[in-house]
Amino acid sequence: MKKVTKTITSVVGGGLIFGAIGVSASESVTVDPGDTYWGLAQNHDDVSTEEIVEANDYDPKMLPVGAEIVIPTDETSNGEAGQDMVTHTVQPGNTFAEIAAVYDGVTVDDLERLNPDVDPYSLTIGSELVVVDYASEDDTSEDYVYHTVQPGNTFYEIASVYDGVTVDDLLEANPNVDPYLLIIGSEIAVPTE
Repeated sequence: MKKVTKTITSVVGGGLIFGAIGVSASESVTVDPGDTYWGLAQNHDDVSTEEIVEANDYDPKMLPVGAEIVIPTDETSNGEAGQDMVTHTVQPGNTFAEIAAVYDGVTVDDLERLNPDVDPYSLTIGSELVVVDYASEDDTSEDYVYHTVQPGNTFYEIASVYDGVTVDDLLEANPNVDPYLLIIGSEIAVPTE
């Protein structure tokens, strides 16, 4: 059975220049073995194969099994503007290196940075990994330094090492990290401002 996620995202791009922000509705579908862009278009009303190809960064001849494919549901959605992130559903035998090789420009370091709470040596089948985060690409990385978690570290201890940083700052900067289950070797974003 296909997993379909409906999302609503803002299309900011050129709209800000003209004083308007468009809203784009889209769905995402997890790729199963044998899926094609054409087949996905046939299963969704009012969307062409070309629109699906434009809304995604995958080779149309080889869709990666487990990848999330964006299905635009109106004309304002295409390319990166129609999605905030690309995720990959972990399949049996997947490794960070194998997943990174499937996506253009993605490295193992990118996967580790985008998924700090995931143990790369113990991937859970069916879990979602962030592969590309377009929202974070807009942020300047100079707003954060990264602290590598050591044995015994807590958010309180990490905050006390950095001037002016509170536990609440760390919680806000790391919304996907469970402060009670810090993984040794993972990186915690520490705000610099």
